Amino acid sequence: MKPVFRMGPCSFEAESRYLTLQLRESNDVLDDPGGLRKRLDEDGFLFLRGFHDRDEVLHVRRDILQIMAGNGELDPEAPLMEGVINPALKTQASVSTKGRENLKTDSLKRLLYGPRPAEFFRRFFATDPVAYQFQWLRAGGHGAGSTIHADVVYMGRGTRRLCTIWTPLGDIPPEMGPLVVCLGSHRWDRIRATYGQADVDRDRIPGHFTENPAELVEKFGGRWATAPMRAGDAVIVNMFLLHASLTNTTNRYRISVDSRWQPAGEPMDDRWSGEKPAGHEELWKPGAVLEPLAVSRERWRV
Repeated sequence: MKPVFRMGPCSFEAESRYLTLQLRESNDVLDDPGGLRKRLDEDGFLFLRGFHDRDEVLHVRRDILQIMAGNGELDPEAPLMEGVINPALKTQASVSTKGRENLKTDSLKRLLYGPRPAEFFRRFFATDPVAYQFQWLRAGGHGAGSTIHADVVYMGRGTRRLCTIWTPLGDIPPEMGPLVVCLGSHRWDRIRATYGQADVDRDRIPGHFTENPAELVEKFGGRWATAPMRAGDAVIVNMFLLHASLTNTTNRYRISVDSRWQPAGEPMDDRWSGEKPAGHEELWKPGAVLEPLAVSRERWRV
């Protein structure tokens, strides 16, 4: 019997029409910048095993879990590095990237902005790179899952050569809710021309494209793909690739972080520029009234 994994309101069998756990790796072109650029254009993502130093990632994980343990978020009877959720907590499912400043350790920033990613993007862009000085850190408990979206609607006011690195801060098997990408979705012209031109702050929308992952398979011909992730791995995605996460169905926190790089000489989205980026002026505003998704989809006619 094939394993079944949750994603939003759906449950998908592995290696079915809807979901595969065979995510194409790009380590075969790791030393070929032109090959990497071609692969990113073809796939919309680069899955790189061992992109980071595994021991450094695990050091970052320990630092974060020690803070979470001090906050009472972890089961005091379980080993620290397992990241087991304190069963006494009433709320476990948050994947918020705002309000987690206490977990953004110096060791995390050294990992994200250190020589390995900087040199990778220097070669990849064939020019000096620059990173957003904001870290999208998530510690998702049982039931947590990220919504289906493309990054362009959140940070599309600058260069289209912006790249996101998704970094798992620990080993993340499928049942813990790793990143999942919708294969080929970065090439869907109708979605690029409508949803892909939106801006969450200007248009006052929440940013996700759909709440139903099956829709992208049945209506647009996509397929969801992920893989068991290991500490040290990374997935780089372009701005138009629709992606999300599987749902964490375990009793452990799924800890991951997004960081973002672009060519230094190209325009940067003003919401994310500088040493202390302001972030979303409307989306993050307390009490913000956002356009319902159904209204947006009708407006986009997609």
